[in-house]
Amino acid sequence: MTIAYYIASPTWGGGEQYVFDLARSMRRTYGVNLVFIFPPDSDKNMQERFGEWGVCTLFRYGGKGSRFSLWAAWRLAQLLEKYQVDILHLNSRRSYFQAVMAKRFCARPFRLIAAQHLVRRAKNTPLWRWMYRGIDTLICTSHCVHRAYLSPWRENVPFRDIRIIHNSVPFERATASKRSDKDVPTIFYHGRVCTEKGVFPMIKALEQLQDVPFRCVIAGTVAPEDLDHWNDILSHSPVRDRIECLGFRTDIAELTAKYDIGIIPTIAPEAGGPLALLENMACAMPTVTSDNGSQVEFIRHGENGLLCPPGDVDALAAALRMLLTDHPLAQRIGLQAQKDFFALHAYDKFLNKMYNLYLE
Repeated sequence: MTIAYYIASPTWGGGEQYVFDLARSMRRTYGVNLVFIFPPDSDKNMQERFGEWGVCTLFRYGGKGSRFSLWAAWRLAQLLEKYQVDILHLNSRRSYFQAVMAKRFCARPFRLIAAQHLVRRAKNTPLWRWMYRGIDTLICTSHCVHRAYLSPWRENVPFRDIRIIHNSVPFERATASKRSDKDVPTIFYHGRVCTEKGVFPMIKALEQLQDVPFRCVIAGTVAPEDLDHWNDILSHSPVRDRIECLGFRTDIAELTAKYDIGIIPTIAPEAGGPLALLENMACAMPTVTSDNGSQVEFIRHGENGLLCPPGDVDALAAALRMLLTDHPLAQRIGLQAQKDFFALHAYDKFLNKMYNLYLE
């Protein structure tokens, strides 16, 4: 079997991590052949990481300007024929038109699978409905995504087949934090550093905890549009000396197992379960997160995590204070989160669902 993953973004993000983990696991476990199709301006480091597991090809018509181009669709069909692709997996609706038209142009039949990762309404014009009918299976990465994306229709949904398959992460079982009450606990944030991820309310919440021992480690790339604001708020923060910024990291599994408390203060609704949340759960890390997306499909407040309204600085600070000052509570919540992850969301379960879907 040959699976092609059409990667819409030129830079690394949650969707690219999802594809990387899935493709690598498919190769390791089932021995499938992999092809990665990148837009022309893709980050070279990202291409190198994917290139360790399959063929990487730059598709010059992968940008926004070619979204509805028949010529681009025809060239995509040629590319899929060249590599004898059996499955084309999309992770962005930017490439729907090209992929659906490529099915018509391609002499070799292939199945078209699209994953929807964002909480948004599907577009409901005749052209888009025609495109939806050309997709063999739509994957919604949470019930939250399913409700939002299909909200334009009560009946006569144009998609042929719809599956809800929650995200997962390929983490092994890790040991829960063994810090003593005398240690300075570490709050860990990993993900994109940008407005929609709630990093600015997070800094304000940390400033309310100056009377409590803690340090904060942040791993992730700062969005260019937020760089000036981020540098300004960080440099003037009274807790700046307690915050360490690591930048982009590829050793998230090791870091997550190392630290004590997770925070995911996202303001924009998280669609398929934030990968960071699943990573924290797998490592028995108690996590404070927002309650405005699919997080509530994974977290039961007070049992395996703590939920807060998005952007609520006071609520974030109170939840963090609770975990910082009550180590037995933090450890109990973290262990329950880990138990839930491996019972319900372990990666082998997710991978098996995806492979069986590819086989159909």
